[in-house]
Amino acid sequence: MTAETLVQREKPMAQLDDLKQAAMRHVWPNFASRVDLARNDPKFIVSGKGALVWDENGKEYIDAFSAIQTTQIGHGRAEIAEAVLEQMKKLEFYPTVIDYFTLPLVRLAEKMAGIVPGGLERFCFANDGSEAVELALKIAKRYQQVSGHARRYKVISRRWAYHGATMGALSVNGVSAIRAGMEPMVPGVRHVSPAYCYHCELGLSYPACRVACVEEIDRIIAWEGPDTVAAVIVEPVMGAAVGFAAPPREYLPRLRRICDEHGVLLVFDEVSVGFGRTGKWFACQHYDTYPDLMTFAKGVTSGYLPLGGVAVRPEIAGRFIGEHADADFVHGHSFAGHTTSCAAALANIAVMEREGLVDRARKYGAELPNKLRGLTHHPVVGEVRGIGMAFGIEIVKDRETRETLSAELEFTRRVRLRAWELGLICRAEKDIVVLCPPLVMTDEEGERVVKILDQAIGEVAAATL
Repeated sequence: MTAETLVQREKPMAQLDDLKQAAMRHVWPNFASRVDLARNDPKFIVSGKGALVWDENGKEYIDAFSAIQTTQIGHGRAEIAEAVLEQMKKLEFYPTVIDYFTLPLVRLAEKMAGIVPGGLERFCFANDGSEAVELALKIAKRYQQVSGHARRYKVISRRWAYHGATMGALSVNGVSAIRAGMEPMVPGVRHVSPAYCYHCELGLSYPACRVACVEEIDRIIAWEGPDTVAAVIVEPVMGAAVGFAAPPREYLPRLRRICDEHGVLLVFDEVSVGFGRTGKWFACQHYDTYPDLMTFAKGVTSGYLPLGGVAVRPEIAGRFIGEHADADFVHGHSFAGHTTSCAAALANIAVMEREGLVDRARKYGAELPNKLRGLTHHPVVGEVRGIGMAFGIEIVKDRETRETLSAELEFTRRVRLRAWELGLICRAEKDIVVLCPPLVMTDEEGERVVKILDQAIGEVAAATL
């Protein structure tokens, strides 16, 4: 059965115009500006298999966006559907409140204790990445309070870091376009320079810079007063907003020491880079550096059902739960640790282990950048970088000075739309084309990704520059 046949059976094509009108009339999409919606017809994705998806017309696309960086094991995996069905037939959902537990929840926590590095073996669950960040910040602040540091409420984050869209997560979010119009934020957040070497805010070059951006965190803690700072939150490898810019090797170990010296908790946000995306189970493993709290979501279920959470050091969790607990932490969401979502996560991890997908991301992630670097024959391509199956293509006006193109040109947005027409789904940040394909993407599909981007970049450059 073809994808087109599946589409036609699901909804007669004659009704498509009605569906598009209903979408525009009744649905409020995530992250869509009025400009986006005014210029484009709704795009319907109706089926998927592996790294491929099909639209309402049966046209095939390579999903190099992994359905918002989630679908590690690819689309259409029967194993997950079967696990979900079996769980729902037994018990679809029961909340994890007070002293109620479910078997999938406990089995998932036990499984993750053997995967998550750094001795983080207690898990508090949420529904997605934003909730996980909110939860981590609450744990950090409450822990400081019960440890005798009532004034420790401030959090240090970095500009251009994406941490979510709920108010607490948005407050530590470093992407201005997401924050605009939502002030005032949760008080006490301070933003510092990111470890983004291609466009260093400090005007320095590595290694002569001696990783000055991490020393800035040390200075701001001292300036604010260590007795007022609860935590530092960073993505071990910065996410799509900067095209997966990995920090210098010294950065995270030095940050760990800075936090320890000042009694500040270190939070790693692994929502978009965890669960194999970077070629290790978690990005922090590339640096042998581990946090006090780690957020996760997205890849834990490969997007088959919503789930997120925080991995916590036992000594921190032990203040609130267990036989030696001496303080309360009252928090919860109705669907946190959803029974069937946990079953989906267990099935997802089993697929990843059985098929060696983390190692697949490491090996193929070392090969694909060499092919993508062929795109530098376009003068507008300043740099191609990648770690595991996460890639960023920097678009510039001048490769020598790294000056960026005028925002009015909407260059990367035009590349994204042209790539869509050619059969590729990618992400467009202001000056970066971002790729994060499923870990199961084939070599042939990777070749097609490069070919389509080569054509799209060339055509947009010819039309706009």
